[in-house]
Amino acid sequence: MLDLDVRTLFIVSISVTVVLGFLLLFAWYQNREIRALCWWSVSHFVMCAGAGLLGARGYVPDAVSIDLANVMILLSCGIGWGGARLFDDRTVPLSGVMAGAILWLLASQVPGLSESVNARIMLSSVIISIYSIGTGCEIWRGRTVEPLLSRWPLSATQFVHGAVYALRIWLVFAFPVAPGASFFSVAWFSIIALESLLYLIVASFMILAMAKERSELVHKTNAMLDPLTNIPNRRAFLDAAMRRMRQRPRNPEPVTALLFDLDHFKSINDRFGHSVGDEVLRVFTAKAAAEFRSTDIMGRLGGEEFGALLFGASEGTAVATAERIRRALMVATADIGGKSVDATVSVGIAVLPADTVEDVLQLLSRADSALYHAKERGRNRVEVAGRSPQIVPAEAEDPMLVPAAPALRMVSPAKVPPISDWGSEDIIEWAEPQQLRAAGK
Repeated sequence: MLDLDVRTLFIVSISVTVVLGFLLLFAWYQNREIRALCWWSVSHFVMCAGAGLLGARGYVPDAVSIDLANVMILLSCGIGWGGARLFDDRTVPLSGVMAGAILWLLASQVPGLSESVNARIMLSSVIISIYSIGTGCEIWRGRTVEPLLSRWPLSATQFVHGAVYALRIWLVFAFPVAPGASFFSVAWFSIIALESLLYLIVASFMILAMAKERSELVHKTNAMLDPLTNIPNRRAFLDAAMRRMRQRPRNPEPVTALLFDLDHFKSINDRFGHSVGDEVLRVFTAKAAAEFRSTDIMGRLGGEEFGALLFGASEGTAVATAERIRRALMVATADIGGKSVDATVSVGIAVLPADTVEDVLQLLSRADSALYHAKERGRNRVEVAGRSPQIVPAEAEDPMLVPAAPALRMVSPAKVPPISDWGSEDIIEWAEPQQLRAAGK
């Protein structure tokens, strides 16, 4: 069996660090969007240079093998900490990256520290421990925004490495280094060197795994999001809806499906151009998303058609929400880039009571039938599945006094009640967009 002494272990550690540095550099070259990989690669190379100078003590001046070597090692720790912040798109303060190296340079001017090898070891151990734990905290901090599985072992590795270097402070007290002695003659140095080697290997591969996870997550997200509106596409919408519907038996609640279809959208593209049409889709998405709760699901089903599922919402809540979206779209598109687009939307609604079982496709099919009726009856309106409209008698002096029918109540735009006063049976037909713009509403 090969007996590796401390010096051999030290050389192996430097060699492995160089290889890992090139591996991280190659990973960054393949995916340059993750700039943190480049930072971590540079950190490895700077660490190798510092460790190499540290191991050359006795062959080069002490100013190089002690002062410059420790500056480079501590700088590499700062660069690694900066890479952790950059990975999650946080700012990297240069002062934080340079703080450890600057502190070492200032402290090395103090006579007592510059003359004591044990004091120098303790100071560098404190700085490395702080940087390692800080790097672990930065990686752990990003889990709420991007829950990558590799964050857990990488954070734990950083914390353990920081704890080992904190332990090195106690080792200096218990087993001090004799003045003028070489590191390679210290009994506990082999333990620290072995831990550092294992740390570099594990941390580097966890970094690569984390970068790979991010790339896969980005690709998966892009495949499930509509690129224009940045909301779930048809596939993602149906997948999320089916998952939620499978949970209903454990927690029965009403579910309301809403289908939206922008009226005469092809005409908007023909008259104003596709750029304006795209802006109308984005405006609609923004206005609709502002009305939905975090528990609701919304997606673009294709072209100018959108869908939404409202969980735990009654019919009255769904109708009121649809009407607010419909009116907001008319107001928002009355003037787009100096052009009176006047986009409108038709809405179909289907309600699934809490004690009724139905799959997503059947529920959406009923909502689609209601949407078809909304289109058939003049567009720019809301229809509820399973209802037929009631015609307001011409002789009625006040349409507001006409009793609510099982289907639809049509209300004069001049006498629209507050949203809080709407009943579950009410569906409002608003004024045409030209009238709204003329009235300044």
